[in-house]
Order: sequence, then C-alpha cells, then structure tokens
Amino acid sequence: MFKNLFLAGLAAVVVPAFAAEWMTDLEAAKTKAAAENKAVLVDFTGSDWCGYCIRLKKGVFDTPAFESYAADKFVLVEIDVPRDVKRVGGAENYAKNEALCREFKVSGFPTIMVLNPAGDVLGGFVGGQPSLQATQVPLDAALANAAKIEAAAALQGVEKAKALMEVYSSLPADLQNSADALAKKIAELDTDNATGIQSKMQETATMKEAEAKIMKVGRNPEAALAIINETLPKVSGANRDMLLQFKSGIITHLVNQALKNAKTEADVIAVKPIAEQMLDCVPEAQRAEAAAEIEKFFANPAAILKPVAPTHTKKAAPLK
Repeated sequence: MFKNLFLAGLAAVVVPAFAAEWMTDLEAAKTKAAAENKAVLVDFTGSDWCGYCIRLKKGVFDTPAFESYAADKFVLVEIDVPRDVKRVGGAENYAKNEALCREFKVSGFPTIMVLNPAGDVLGGFVGGQPSLQATQVPLDAALANAAKIEAAAALQGVEKAKALMEVYSSLPADLQNSADALAKKIAELDTDNATGIQSKMQETATMKEAEAKIMKVGRNPEAALAIINETLPKVSGANRDMLLQFKSGIITHLVNQALKNAKTEADVIAVKPIAEQMLDCVPEAQRAEAAAEIEKFFANPAAILKPVAPTHTKKAAPLK
C-alpha cells in the first residue's frame, strides 16, 4: 500500500516525459538552433489572461503529439507578457519580453512566429488553432520557407532578391510587418525595385505614419477618420483591408452616437451622410444593396427617434 502511495506521489511531481522544453531567452535559442540545424518557434503569449493562448498551450503545445512533431524541427521559445510579472521572474524580464513584442510588431496574442537562426521571419500564425493538425499547416509552410532561404544563399543580386521575395510574399499578411529584416535584405539586393520591395517598404512606412497619427489624436474619431481617408489611396492589399475595417468601426460608432443624441427628425437626417461613408468599406458587388439598406433605414426619421418617457413623476410640494 505504501509503495503504491509513494509511486502515485512521485508521478504527481515528476514532469511528464513528453513535456517539450521551452526556453525564455530568444538569443540563446537562436544560437542553439544554429548548432542543431533547426528553426526557432516563438510563442508570444499572455499566459494568465489570454484565453486563446491558454487553450493553444493546453490543447496543442502541451501534448505528446506536438513534442514528437517539434523535437527535430524547432527550438521552442516562450515570450510571455502576463498580468502577474512573477510568472516571468519579475519586472525586468517582463520589460524584455514587452520589448521583443514591439520589435517583432506583435499585434495580437497568441502570435506564433517561426524564425531561422539569423532571425528572419519564416512564417507562423496569429490567434488560436483548434488542433495539432491545424497548427502544423502554417508551421510546415514556415519550414519550407527556411529551405528556400537556404537555397537563396547560393544566388546573387536580383535573382537572390526574387528568391527571398517569394518567401516574404508567402508570409501571412499580419506577419509581413514583423519581417523587416528580410525586407531590408531584399531591398539592398534590389535597388531597382524589380521585386516591388521598395514600394512595399514605402507602404509599410506610410502605415506606420498613419498609426502614429491615429495614436496621437487619441479618442477623436473624426480626426482618426480623416487620417484613414488620407492614407487609403496610398496603400493596398492587407493594409487597405485593415484601414477599411478600422474605418467601418469608426463610422458605426459615429452613427450610433449621433442617433443616440438626436432630438429631432432633422438631427436624424443629418446622420445619413455619415452612414453613407460606410459604402466605401463594402465590396463593390455589395455596394448597391448596402446603399438601398441605408436609404430604407433613413426613410422614416420619425420612427428612428425614441421618445423618452419619464421614469417617475415628482409631486409639487404643498403650499404653506
């Protein structure tokens, strides 16, 4: 009996044999990856507050199947920004992890990023994944990019730039901004912009400038909307989609606020031009239908106004 109890207690404290080793020092991990001919898998996480992070760790990263898959491919690194800084050993380590998040332009948690030992972003994903199988798809794509970068080492000039651009273009849109180092390598090789990298970098700079301006105006939706409208003609693809999504949110807020404050039918009618700006955010094929919906909504301003009924009646004090 005592033997069984001892064995059960031992099992409770011994780390499972399948538990993968996660480092917390990115530079040390890159050195280890170079020595072992592996890639670096970085998990940018909020371990005690991010639900998707917690589910990904429990459902994928802490499983024997993931350990088996990752063992000969990746050096694993966890960059944690928890609410409780004690989880990372204190404020100093927390500040280092925050700095890495800024350096790699992490925009959401979890962000899983695959790097080569030189620090080039090879791929990854942002957000949760439901299973190991789903997780493997972007990770395998990142490993394929590692092989392409290795092959590009034998090339020169524009040909090398084109090979690296193939990797850069294959990155998920929300990770391309994290791949500044790779973009700079391509730009140095391709000064004539044969790959389009110079235009891409200019667009990235335009987005950074717009983001800084929006941060500066703070809680001023009208000013933020003006900045977005000024920036939209200068960008394309995922950057344009991001700005349009942001614009849609601002217009929705402005319309809701204006209707909430409306006192007369004229006030309601004045909101219509604001709502019509939403048409810029709608795919062209759906624009006519959206315009008809807006027209229908504002056709009866009186119905939109909500009379405010008194919640109680205060009796007049008796005359003395």
